[in-house]
Amino acid sequence: MKLRHIGLALAIVSTLGCSIKQTVDPAQLSTTLQPEICMIAAPGVREGFTHAYGAALQSKGFTLRQLPAGSSPSRCPLSTTYTGTWRWDVALYMRYAEIGVFEGGKRVGRAVYDARSGGGRLDKFIDAESKIHELADELFPNGAALLGQRPRPAVVATSVSEAATGRSRGELLQELQDTPGLSYEEYQRRYREIMGQ
Repeated sequence: MKLRHIGLALAIVSTLGCSIKQTVDPAQLSTTLQPEICMIAAPGVREGFTHAYGAALQSKGFTLRQLPAGSSPSRCPLSTTYTGTWRWDVALYMRYAEIGVFEGGKRVGRAVYDARSGGGRLDKFIDAESKIHELADELFPNGAALLGQRPRPAVVATSVSEAATGRSRGELLQELQDTPGLSYEEYQRRYREIMGQ
């Protein structure tokens, strides 16, 4: 009986020191980027990882371009690097995964799943494909939805009416307010014209 309690205590203590960590810094992307992303695997990454991550990116609205393993992230305006390792412990499990996101070669996002200290924990036996999709969802919360937007033109300080009449906006607004008998629609039309809207 005493041996059983000691064995149970050892099992509990051995799992207390074990941990599985996941950290995600969501990618901060410029909206002017096109939604194409270059995928760069680390040498030796399993084909299943590439397939799962590519499917996750496509579901987020990205178009993919695969570059050779180990390519520089600066080769594309938007790129992602990824690595993953597996280990055998009664069954095969994903031990470590890291995904980086780069804009113009500068890292703008990162996701890490780390079960290397998972030891005796049973929750290390996860579905790797689901975990890769989860990391992609957290890394790209808006997906490619906000990408490909053109920058807005700078607001011109003077309206067409101002430029044509040579009078200030304040003078034109005062004149509009002093004009009797205008319908609401006509007043709004002239106001928008003066304000350059």
